[in-house]
Amino acid sequence: MNFCYFEKIFQISNSLKYKMSQNPYKPTLAFYRRLLHTMMKTFVGDYNMFHRVRLEARRKILENKDETDEIKIQKLIFFGEETRDFLEKNLIQANMQKDSGRYRLNVRKEHALGTTIKN
Repeated sequence: MNFCYFEKIFQISNSLKYKMSQNPYKPTLAFYRRLLHTMMKTFVGDYNMFHRVRLEARRKILENKDETDEIKIQKLIFFGEETRDFLEKNLIQANMQKDSGRYRLNVRKEHALGTTIKN
């Protein structure tokens, strides 16, 4: 594992400790909003997929709604952030062109990860 991974864990855990002492639901709601925003960017124009992913995310969050252990909540939010990061940087949407039968990739700048993208 690289250093950036542990640095991300440290940043998230420190911010969650402060927020959870105020209200344990705020970090979860903030994460859910970030996840929804990422899903809206990822699944532009594909309402069915957006709806399915949104329902699955909501179901997973509601499974743990009665969790009171702050450490477990932090771990669940961290796992969710990793999933959100994957959706944002690794998932590329493709649309089939009706006239040619080929697929056109909808690549965003987040997908580049330091490489050059040619049109």
